[in-house]
Amino acid sequence: MSSTTDPDSVTTVGGSADATNRDHKGLRQRALRRAQHAITSRDVFLFLLAFRILNALSIKTFFQPDEFFQSLEPAWQIAFGPDSGAWITWEWKHHLRSAIHPYLFATIYWLAAAVAKLLHLSAHNRAELLIAAPKVFQAIFAATGDYYTWQLGQKVYGNDSNEAWATVRSGHNITINVFETQADVTPFAVSPWQWFCSTRTLSNCLETTLTTAALYLWPWQWSLDETDNDNVESDGLRSGKDDSQPESVDQLTKLRRCLVLAALACVLRPTNLLIWACLACFSLFHSTKTERVILIRETAICGSLVLTVSALFDRLYYRQWVFPPLRFLYFNIAQSLAVFYGRNDWSYYATQGYPLLLTTYLPFALLDIHRAITRTPTSQAPPAPAISPTIRHQLATLALLVPLPLSLISHKEVRFIYPLLPPLHILAAASVTHFFLPAISPASPTRSTRPSTLKRVLLLPALLATNALIALLATTSHQPGPLTALAYLRAEHESHYLTQPPASAPLAPAPTVMTAAFLMPCHSTPWRSHLVHPGIHAWALSCDPPVHRNASARAVYRDEADQFYADPVRWLDLHLGPPPRRKGVFGGKAPQRGLGMGGKGVGEEAWDGGEGAKAWPDYLVFFGALQGALKGVLGGSAYRECWRGWNSWGHDDARRKGDVVVWCLRGGEGEGRG
Repeated sequence: MSSTTDPDSVTTVGGSADATNRDHKGLRQRALRRAQHAITSRDVFLFLLAFRILNALSIKTFFQPDEFFQSLEPAWQIAFGPDSGAWITWEWKHHLRSAIHPYLFATIYWLAAAVAKLLHLSAHNRAELLIAAPKVFQAIFAATGDYYTWQLGQKVYGNDSNEAWATVRSGHNITINVFETQADVTPFAVSPWQWFCSTRTLSNCLETTLTTAALYLWPWQWSLDETDNDNVESDGLRSGKDDSQPESVDQLTKLRRCLVLAALACVLRPTNLLIWACLACFSLFHSTKTERVILIRETAICGSLVLTVSALFDRLYYRQWVFPPLRFLYFNIAQSLAVFYGRNDWSYYATQGYPLLLTTYLPFALLDIHRAITRTPTSQAPPAPAISPTIRHQLATLALLVPLPLSLISHKEVRFIYPLLPPLHILAAASVTHFFLPAISPASPTRSTRPSTLKRVLLLPALLATNALIALLATTSHQPGPLTALAYLRAEHESHYLTQPPASAPLAPAPTVMTAAFLMPCHSTPWRSHLVHPGIHAWALSCDPPVHRNASARAVYRDEADQFYADPVRWLDLHLGPPPRRKGVFGGKAPQRGLGMGGKGVGEEAWDGGEGAKAWPDYLVFFGALQGALKGVLGGSAYRECWRGWNSWGHDDARRKGDVVVWCLRGGEGEGRG
């Protein structure tokens, strides 16, 4: 009996072993790719986080009152109590805002105050910590938005494509050589708007981050017609994934995460619903019956969950059951109260909004919007994923449609369309990369020394310099006065009101309460979030709109700030009376520091935005444009200029022109210029 081995069996065994080895090798390679991708993603996020923290701490200018009065002021009240000096505006008194956003920052205030107490920080250092903490917290949201912009760019253009990295570089003045296609490209643009706005504590900034993350998680593949080659999961949902891009999260979980984030964005800013209504129409038109049913079901479940959580936070803050999104729409649209804060032309978003958002990106974005709408393919190598034209088409549609209903509202601001900036960056990345890459990449096959190529090489640093200059001026030189004036007031309080003379000295105790008044258009400065110290009592001109008044009453209504600027001299005489006067030339002395009117005759509600009688304070703060009128009132009084800080070269509001000036009710000392 022969003992020889069958050659066929050997071949079969050997082939199986080879196949097994190949499978293991493939698994190892895919695992390695996943590990490399995870490391890259982590490193990118950490870099973005560090960059945005630097961004947040370097901003020295005032932009919008809502940065403080729609987030930090109610957060301060939540964290430190109703008697903490926070200014709660009419929107909160009439339940127009969701309390979720302030509660986030209230948590940060609690933590910062606990750290200050634990470390026994001085009053000055505690104040600096309480001012910096919300900025750093918002920087985390800003970095997260940048990260998901990059992730969505990878979904559109492919992993590690030049276009995907361009979406990150579009928001940063940085250099990253990360191109696996041997393209050594320096950043082609800086986004001044991102640097200027993304780390501010506006609800629009958090809305933008939530929207960007939700767009990344959105099931774009459901907008494609069904084919036999679709990857379908066990629950009947198309995943759109392939073996080269393994995903560890199923589509249903991703959809739920997406819808929760989208619902939160809509609770913060109800107009965000426009974005998701557009995308839902695309998806419902092309999706399968199973996908439509699941999308509608999960939208109802996730939306109800977020609304329930929001209602609980609102109940906790307002002490009653309210529905802020509905009241927001009623007051701002049905009653048109927003027009009291400005009225703009119908074309504002096209003629001012997009140019301000995009700056030098504008021509590239417009070109790519046209290409995406017409489904013109991108000329990138390697080719973009199959889903790319669909995503680009829908993002371009959002850029065109969302501003249209917003244009029907009289009051418009560029930040209202801020959530469209990441999609616009993603769209523009294709044209910018195609335009600059051949000119500056040694690896580009189309690189040449033609005059057109040389012009592009020179244009790149010009664009970078232009955007960097805009970002620098906007965050350091245009309207720093309101912030530096409050820093001056804090320093005065810390130096003269928190310091008592030695017990052995024959001196009267120093006053502990310092008073200040802001004769400015309402909400021209931050409030308690930057005054910080509870010993600083202050009042300012108010500008509450005519709530619950009929059309005829609204037509003739003038708020307190309007009444003041109509005739400053008469208003001061009517509401404050004659200012404190100096003693005679031959005797006496000027009033001592902090011992002026000091709140005499001012009711408890007159401070921090409350109604009531007002009195001359220890410190008067106003814009230089008002100085001529005030000199006529304060000439010969105990007030004199003690500080002046640069604000801007010009302003579209004549009342805000000039330096920020502080006049003090005191004698002989401490003059300075900021």
